[in-house]
Amino acid sequence: MWHQKALTSFVAVAIVLFLSGYCNAKELSGKVRWSGQIDLQESVVVSPGASLSIAPGTQITIANPQVKISVRGFIKANGSASAPIVFKGPTGWLGVEFMEAPPGSSFLWTEFYSAQAAISSFATDFKVENCTFKEGEFAIKLLRESSPVIINSLFENNQVGVANEMKSGPEIRGNRFINQTRSAILASHNSKGVITENTFEKNKQAIALLQNYPDRISKNSFIENEVGIYCNQTKSTPLIEENSFERNQYGVLNFSFSYPVIKNNRFVGNKTAVHNDQYGSPLVENNLFRDNETALYSYRKSNPKVRLNSFEKNDLALYCDFSAYPEIKQNNFLGNTVGVKLGIYQSADWERRSGSKKIMQREASSRKSQNPLLAKAPETFNDYVDVSGNWWGDDTAQLVKVGKEGNSPLFYDRHDKPEVTYKDYGPGVYKLDRIQFSPWLDAPVKGVGPLETQ
Repeated sequence: MWHQKALTSFVAVAIVLFLSGYCNAKELSGKVRWSGQIDLQESVVVSPGASLSIAPGTQITIANPQVKISVRGFIKANGSASAPIVFKGPTGWLGVEFMEAPPGSSFLWTEFYSAQAAISSFATDFKVENCTFKEGEFAIKLLRESSPVIINSLFENNQVGVANEMKSGPEIRGNRFINQTRSAILASHNSKGVITENTFEKNKQAIALLQNYPDRISKNSFIENEVGIYCNQTKSTPLIEENSFERNQYGVLNFSFSYPVIKNNRFVGNKTAVHNDQYGSPLVENNLFRDNETALYSYRKSNPKVRLNSFEKNDLALYCDFSAYPEIKQNNFLGNTVGVKLGIYQSADWERRSGSKKIMQREASSRKSQNPLLAKAPETFNDYVDVSGNWWGDDTAQLVKVGKEGNSPLFYDRHDKPEVTYKDYGPGVYKLDRIQFSPWLDAPVKGVGPLETQ
């Protein structure tokens, strides 16, 4: 209820600000055409039914940061590869804003520099193609119920590339996002939209999803981002498929009751390929994990279902800590330095005698968090992480040698650290969990790793 009131208030304030700008701006009516050099000294409003067309090669210079182009009719800023349209102004100028305009406006081969929000939109559909957005706060800000097509464009050195809010649903395809200092795509408040065939390079967050995102993220490349895809309380969304994650600090980070489907992706050379925290429990199926520092990290009761994946030459294939019990079946583990490692808080003994649920509920209460999903958190646990039913390649000979209850160097568990103590949780001594790796498979699993697109 608080969020709804806050958002309603936010929209109301935005409309008031728009109308204030509308009253103080120069009004354009009928058919207006700009060409050559335009020095924009004051804000303009494209009235309902009016159209502003901008010729290829037009240079629009913004005089001061309060200038805004408000559109309630149509704007056609259609440049060309050899003659782009360019908007330049002082840092933080207000950009182009749609307010419940009819569909049909477009920006082709248009460049925007240094805007607070180069394009913002209330309840308007439009097209952006082969455009450039640089050094702004927001490149495209979809404030409410806007579903533009955004294709083949460059977003570079902005704070946010595309902000997708309040039931907006853009198609974001074939773009390149480089060095956004907050998020390349930031989605919240019941937004959706296909995100496909984009390249994300060196962004702080490539895609940040806050709440459900009932759509697919597919066929994108994530290269050297701090975070490739961040999911926070997305529940069983989104579908993350056929993407490539290379050299990211985190490929996919699932936090706080996020359990997307992660399928048919390639994770190569990342610091952590998939990181799950606080009930982050995705379905991880038919992926390739190769040459990552850590392939799959599960923490604080994160229980992903992991099947039909190929884990190859990772420093650590699987890490579990703080009562994380993933379901690991029918995978191939080949040439990993360490197969599975348990952290010091992976102890069913501690959960039974002390328990973390009450601690987490107290912490949530102190933060005034009212997440109803926390009440569904489990309270009973096995004292082992089950990784039986997988193929371990050449390491199988080692497992045979030590036997099903033996201490293999492929695993780090109770054999290596029998007891743990927690200075923050009292003086008790607790048993670390164990890794159950038997029975193992005697032959490779067929059909693992990314499947060929049908």
